Amino acid sequence: MLLSLVEMEEARKSKRQLEGVTCPACLLQKSRILRVGIRENPEAPVYICDHCRLQHIESRWKTEAELRDYYRAEYREHHEARLGARFSPEERFHYQRIFAEESLKRFKEDIPEGGSLLEIGCSAGGFLAGLKSMGGEPDRHELYGAEWNPEDAEWNRKCGTPCEEGLLDDIYPGKTFSIIVAIHVFEHQVDPLAWLQRVKKRLIGGGWLYLEVPHANDPLSAIYLVKEYQDFFYRDSHITYWLPHLLHWFLDTVGLEATVTPMQRYGLLNHLNWILNKAPMEDGLLARGLLRAVPKAHPMASAMNRLLEKLDIEYRLSLKGLWASDSLAITARRMEI
Repeated sequence: MLLSLVEMEEARKSKRQLEGVTCPACLLQKSRILRVGIRENPEAPVYICDHCRLQHIESRWKTEAELRDYYRAEYREHHEARLGARFSPEERFHYQRIFAEESLKRFKEDIPEGGSLLEIGCSAGGFLAGLKSMGGEPDRHELYGAEWNPEDAEWNRKCGTPCEEGLLDDIYPGKTFSIIVAIHVFEHQVDPLAWLQRVKKRLIGGGWLYLEVPHANDPLSAIYLVKEYQDFFYRDSHITYWLPHLLHWFLDTVGLEATVTPMQRYGLLNHLNWILNKAPMEDGLLARGLLRAVPKAHPMASAMNRLLEKLDIEYRLSLKGLWASDSLAITARRMEI
């Protein structure tokens, strides 16, 4: 809906629910303006639903086909593992291979090996690479990819993983999967309920779904209240921002029994940087890495860096214990057998 900045600010302060704004989760018109401003547009409102508490923005895209066109042609021009960079698929793969380590650990703890696995939005294949056989061991899964970016899809195929570029209903026709993985994909969906229903159809009875999504209770936004981070955190490609209780309810509505776990991917150094400098770190690897401040050549490096690493680990564990984390990991199972 079209409101002026003055009208949006008045509506935000009064916590007035707005007619014509439909929540993508519960589909009720009980949303109000939480804040004004996203990364790409300082005048775009962020809504919160007073019924289910979903945070959401108005999508630029109306259909999955429109969304696919954007990810094929534009997305990588503005979103990369290093700010301002434009990686080749091979360069992106090496970043993602490191980024995927925590996701792989969580996945392997929760989901049994074996069967066919489809990763939706597999990008350059960093997660899939972590599931491939190593050192002569048998393959853990029969792997398949789905990726809209044509360069990344071709890279996956060159690496030996089948990868299709179509819509979910059209790829791998007639095939169902034991496991479907979608890491930071769900929040991009124009219609999250319809997307989950399509995903469920591609799962076998008793099959598993593994998701990761941004957590609306991100500590930099919800605890430290860093306005500059909030301006960065909300972005046009992330249409929805989720809370644990809402994910449990939402997946249950489509017949998926879920467990939700907090994940804190970014460390103490990244948080201190935002608090002090009000800006992101350029290098995603450094932002996610453990805090090490003493140069390796210094005689005190081993003792001091070990102390700092311990502090960083304890900080992340404390945030997860408070359910204040940057991401949520969801392990769900289709119960029909």
